[in-house]
Amino acid sequence: MDNSNDKGNEGEAFVNELAYNTYFKYWCYPNPRDINGDGKEICDLLILFRDIAIIISVKNHHYEGNYDRYKKKVIEKSTNQLNGAFRKLFKSDREIYIQHPDREPELFKPENYNQVFRITINVGEQFEYYSLGENLNDKGFVSIFNKDTFKAIIYELDTVKDLVEYLKEREKLLSADKILTINCQEKDILAEFVTNARSFPIDFASNQIKEIEVNLNGAWDKYIASKALQRKKEADKASYFIDELVKNDVLKLPNGEFLAKELMNLSRFERRMLAKSLFSLIAKYENTGEEIFARRYVSYNGIGHLLIYYPPNVPEKDVDEVVQIALPIYAYKSGYKESELILLAATDNMKQWKFGFYTAEGTTEEGKRYLEKAIKHFGWFKNEQAIYYHENEYPDE
Repeated sequence: MDNSNDKGNEGEAFVNELAYNTYFKYWCYPNPRDINGDGKEICDLLILFRDIAIIISVKNHHYEGNYDRYKKKVIEKSTNQLNGAFRKLFKSDREIYIQHPDREPELFKPENYNQVFRITINVGEQFEYYSLGENLNDKGFVSIFNKDTFKAIIYELDTVKDLVEYLKEREKLLSADKILTINCQEKDILAEFVTNARSFPIDFASNQIKEIEVNLNGAWDKYIASKALQRKKEADKASYFIDELVKNDVLKLPNGEFLAKELMNLSRFERRMLAKSLFSLIAKYENTGEEIFARRYVSYNGIGHLLIYYPPNVPEKDVDEVVQIALPIYAYKSGYKESELILLAATDNMKQWKFGFYTAEGTTEEGKRYLEKAIKHFGWFKNEQAIYYHENEYPDE
């Protein structure tokens, strides 16, 4: 009896569940189909986030000691599927419509994505050494993972930004014009990456280096058992507040996807820093009875993040007035250094929220006079203080 379909579905379900829980179901398209075309499945999983497209092929093949068969059943078959998916999505001469499980059919716009990654994941029997990637030259690069490695990556790199940083650096390593020998598991390589400021200590472009030998056996086991990682995971707990805020509040707003994408573009460490800054601001002013709009402004990835505490006893129309003008004011006062700004405003115990998004495009002389008048009205920027805060991704003991 042929149970290949059951095995395939089992493998896809495993990958989808991990991806949903980590990179948000909102941007994950399981088994997308060419709705208005041939109706065929394009790939096993498609992740679309900002300008990033990740095309994933899942295989559930048991090695059974035959590498040639594994290569044919997994690598070659998956590569063909990924190349076909890429051609359909990015090279088609007609419009391609796909559908997310929770939304209406939508037009896929290839021009929106300038970072495309192709991934093969084999969830079948695990074995020690296998090809980590395939360089297709003019057709691009395919990253190959087994089940254990993919789970480790999800565990450690649970934001799209962190994942993409690793995929890029990994591709550089595997595509370097060097003789490359890897004598360890990829999880050991991942441990080297995350503990070395998100890079590999190798000069890929050096003409002096002809061969690269990677001997990192045991690095992953040592890493996951380290107290440094335990402290990091404990510190990172604050960062998941941003994830929950997006899932439970931001995505439910009209056009909330724009704001959600900005917040979810932060790395795990950046989310931790933003959440801690927000928590400390609210804690400083909540339940004090002071009628003050306290503010903090931080920048990540060229995007301004304005955090505001507002007192609960102020009429909502007055709060809305401040929220609506705050982002244009900060864009103006920062000299339009950040092209986009977002706002997170909360009151006592974070019981209520206000959100905002603003594209900074400069202003006219009349606009400047209006903003200066608003600043004077609110009494802002009279005694501004810069707060310098430093925290290691892996906190000291």
